[in-house]
Parts: sequence; structure tokens; C-alpha cells
Amino acid sequence: DIDTKDLTYSVVNNTNFEITGNQLKVKTTPSTIATLNLNITASDGTNISTPQAFTIAVIDNSTPIIKQFIVTQDGNNGRLISKNGGDVTVQAVVSASSYTWDSSSLTNKNSSNSTTFVFDPTNINSGTHAIKLKVEANSNYSERTLQLKLIAESVTSNDSDGDGIPNDKDTSNANNKIQAGEGKTITSSTNTRLLLGILATESARLTLAQNNQLSNKSSDTLTIGDIYDYVIEGLSTTGATTEVIIDLTTPIPKNSELYKYSSIHGWSAFVVDNNNTIKSKKTCTDISTWQTGLITDATCLKLTIKDGGENDTDGTQVNNRGQDNGVIKSTISITTPASNDSGNGNDDSNSGGGSSGGGCAYNPNAPTRFDISFILLMVLSTYYLIRRRRRFSY
Repeated sequence: DIDTKDLTYSVVNNTNFEITGNQLKVKTTPSTIATLNLNITASDGTNISTPQAFTIAVIDNSTPIIKQFIVTQDGNNGRLISKNGGDVTVQAVVSASSYTWDSSSLTNKNSSNSTTFVFDPTNINSGTHAIKLKVEANSNYSERTLQLKLIAESVTSNDSDGDGIPNDKDTSNANNKIQAGEGKTITSSTNTRLLLGILATESARLTLAQNNQLSNKSSDTLTIGDIYDYVIEGLSTTGATTEVIIDLTTPIPKNSELYKYSSIHGWSAFVVDNNNTIKSKKTCTDISTWQTGLITDATCLKLTIKDGGENDTDGTQVNNRGQDNGVIKSTISITTPASNDSGNGNDDSNSGGGSSGGGCAYNPNAPTRFDISFILLMVLSTYYLIRRRRRFSY
């Protein structure tokens, strides 16, 4: 007779796997790469088969992440290097099967396939220099670019934690916290690291001179406020999301929007979706609930940003997205609509957020700047008065 009963499958004494229906599922993820043995039985409700032995190979299919670059020169650490300080060694903290370094201006003295890039800066022009590392493992790869600042004079202060802030200026020893103006900080999620962006010096909040280095500020549709430039590294996996909290120097203005800056695409609105969010509250020290969007007069901003998403601005920015590499580069500012002469546009809304379209014009909230036409008028008026005095002095 033919047995037409349905069979039920079971795993015999195994903590790593289970069978649901006719599917074998992982119950506990193995902590190491290994070969696992298991026995499976089949039952028709009356009879149970002899256990059948199976062998399952556990492989690592994760993408390698370059967690950190450690830069050393003449006993000092940090991304600020000197032409007269001797060889510079860049050590990548990563585990992979292959390492490919590339730089258009620097020559690697270490030609082997390794985690180290060594170069002599003596005859290199001062300025910003980039080194790109591509690592590959398990048929997966990731890339990350390191930017170094080369100066002609000697580097006088050490940056032992490599966050871009010299030890004598650094106010925090925590890996996930950096200063962002007088008495202000930026904090990222636990187990991540925060670094200054390449535009920043000593603080993630840019100075007026640093602000003026940013291009694409010709549009008069928006006014840029304080600019924050930082990098989050050490994400657990590529493509992960993480949070960052910014203690703002200037309270959030009415009718404001959050914009991001890319060296390739310039200013554009911060994209809000399931993986990227904007929240704020009055201060970073109170225990009140976070509110969605930009709340007027709030001084604490919390952003959720996805690695490789539209608000991650590292890499070549293909399709306006950053590299999916376990690192997030972020340069952001809270903007307000530029004033218009008509006096129209009264908007009583209390909060804003990300939106689309438009470039930005930099016009910081605090500093006062004279219009050039006003200065010329003053010069001409002074010249006219001097001429008159000379005419009537006889």
C-alpha cells in the first residue's frame, strides 16, 4: 500500500537549527565559521524514520568594513601632517582578503597587499590629499577615502585619538562625542566613533572662514545658518542606520528646513523617509519627548541617517547616495527662507523638516557683514568732503 500521510520533519538534539513546516531555519546564529552536523527525522504520525545525518557549512558572507584609519608621523597621530615630519604611515583597521590602495598625488612605499600605506610627503604640494582603500572578502567589497591636510610648517600638537581635534583643544575623551562650538557637542550612537569633517578644524561647527570654502551658495532662495561637518565611523554593518545628537549653538528659527551639503552636488534638502529622520527638542539636557521635525527655538537636534543613503555624502555620490561602507559623512545646516522685499509670506507654522529643490545662499545668523555698495558710497562721500575742504580752505 502507498502511504499518503503527510510527513513531519524534526531536528534531533540541535541548538542551532529548527524545522518549521518543511523549512530548515537557523535558530541560533553560530559565533564562528565552522562545519555543523545535525540529524533529521521524518514522521507520518505513526512511524518515525531513522535519523538522517546532514553536514552544514557556516560561511562568512559579510562585507568587510574599514572601521578606522590610524595616521602617524614622527610619533604624532592625526590627519594633519607636515612636509618636514618624515614618512607618514596610514594603518587601516579592517580584516579582508585583499587590499587595494589608490592616490592621485601620493605614492605608496609599501607595495605589498596589506593594511598599511606609507608615503614621503617631503616633495608633495601642501593642501588636501586623498587616499582610497578598497578591501574585499567573501566576494564582497567596500571602499573608503581618507583625506589628509599637508602643511609646510611643523605639526606642534598631537591628536592621539585621531578625531581631527588636537589634544590641547579636545574637550572629550569619548569616542562618540566631539565638540561643536563653545560648550556644545555632537554625540553619536554607542560603539561608533565621531570625527571632524575635512572642512572643520578644532570643532565640528564651522567658522565663518570655513563656511566660505563651500561652493554652490549662489541661490538666494534660502539662508544658511550654522554649519556642522562630521563623520561617523564604526557602524556594525554596511548599510546600517545610526543616530547623532547635535547640541545647537543657535536656536532653530521659525519656518526652517534642514539641508545637507555634498562637495559634488552642493546644497540640497535633507531627505526624510523610513531610514532617515529629523527630531528636535528644547534642550539636550531636558527629559522631554523628542518631537518630529524642526521645532521653533529648540536647541537640540537628533538625526537618524542611513549609511549609503541620500543623506550620506561620502564617495562619488552616484544617484545622490553615499557609499555603502559602514561610514557616514554628514555636513548639515538649518536654513530659513531668504527675506524678500514684498514683505509677504507670513507663515505661522511651528516646525519644518526636509524638503526638495533649491540651492542655498550662505548668510550666517550671528555675524554682521557690510554690503559692498554701502562701503563704496562711504568712500566716495569721504573723498567728496576732502575735496570741498581743500576748495574752501583758501
